[in-house]
Amino acid sequence: MALLGYLERMAKTARVFLSDVHLGTGQSYDWYQPDRHQAKLLAVLDYALEHHARIKDLVLLGDIFDTWLCPIDRPPHTIADILAANPEVMAKLRLCVERLDNVFYINGNHDMCVTEEDLAPIGAGDRRIRRIPAYQAGLLYAEHGHRFAMFNAADRLHDPTHALPIGYFVTRVLCGNSDYNKPGAIVRYIDDLLESACTTQTITSSVLEALMELTGRSDDDLVHMPFGRQKWSLGSVKKRYACVFDRWVEKFGHRYAIRSVLGELNALGWFADRLSNSRGYKVVVLGHSHQAKMDKDQWFVTDDRIYANAGYMCPSKGDDANFVEVDKSPEGLVVNLMRADDNAVSTVKTQRV
Repeated sequence: MALLGYLERMAKTARVFLSDVHLGTGQSYDWYQPDRHQAKLLAVLDYALEHHARIKDLVLLGDIFDTWLCPIDRPPHTIADILAANPEVMAKLRLCVERLDNVFYINGNHDMCVTEEDLAPIGAGDRRIRRIPAYQAGLLYAEHGHRFAMFNAADRLHDPTHALPIGYFVTRVLCGNSDYNKPGAIVRYIDDLLESACTTQTITSSVLEALMELTGRSDDDLVHMPFGRQKWSLGSVKKRYACVFDRWVEKFGHRYAIRSVLGELNALGWFADRLSNSRGYKVVVLGHSHQAKMDKDQWFVTDDRIYANAGYMCPSKGDDANFVEVDKSPEGLVVNLMRADDNAVSTVKTQRV
């Protein structure tokens, strides 16, 4: 029996990467709306369960829950609220925890404060979702990707308590805006954003000020903070985060800082390239941008590496819900960009390395 179990585990060579689900509590302003998105999400989880004989790991690649998206004058969602509001999804996740070898959880930005204790109710018996900072299996590497984006990377310098970045407050201010459904969407509201990034150290506060003007907010408006924290005025937020760009330049250099602004524009491939060049990864999987893609040579100087983005599970009408599967074959790694429909999963694109 021990030998049989070992052989079964060795036969499992595939990993599924699911990112940016943004589960909420069913509020009108949530990106995830059960009537439009739940069937697609359940189709992905059913796919993992149906193929459990070859799928070794299900990797929840960040922003599975959304604790950011909430009007500034309301208390944000808690994880307990979100779990209670999505019983069918939680039941399916428990089955995945029970039947798959591993279910891993990597924090994104919208769920950066999620802990293993928060995830415990999704466990099955003595099996639990394992929270990890990043995923690595041989020449395969995955993380959410927000640490490469200036507005959304964890920021303990300006918020030592919970490391909330300026993007948290951008999200709160824009909550309810029908055009705001991906990190890079803020660019549509700001004239000459990239030019500003090259000439000023106050780009972050300038962006927030422009979005406040767009939404009719003032410096005196208060943000209802999470975890029972004291409310912050938007004026104080602008002052607190005014020098974020300058700090990035000091820490990483000017070129990297500019790229971190481009990182808000679905330009994470440059960072995937750096990871592969410095550590030898053949496949890098990220999320965060809400735009699925798979590039073998867009950024890479050679054609033997792949950057895949797992995309977004809350698509607008006409857009796809996507995820990524990576399988190991005798010839190397097979990367599949997948599409989830309400009752089925299909392959959009396949590349090998």
